[in-house]
Amino acid sequence: MSLVLVLSALAILLLVLVLFVRGRRDAPQGTPLPNGRSLVILTFVGLLLALASQLPMFA
Repeated sequence: MSLVLVLSALAILLLVLVLFVRGRRDAPQGTPLPNGRSLVILTFVGLLLALASQLPMFA
């Protein structure tokens, strides 16, 4: 079960990285990212899943 959590967290964090790089490349210089809030939420969910995989009940 913990392996599923780790792999899903890794997939979410890689998705966030791709969206961030694509958004940063397309956005004009000095402007905020148009989907910045969703990137923060997805990053939080990915980190939460990664931390949850370390709980003893998923070992």
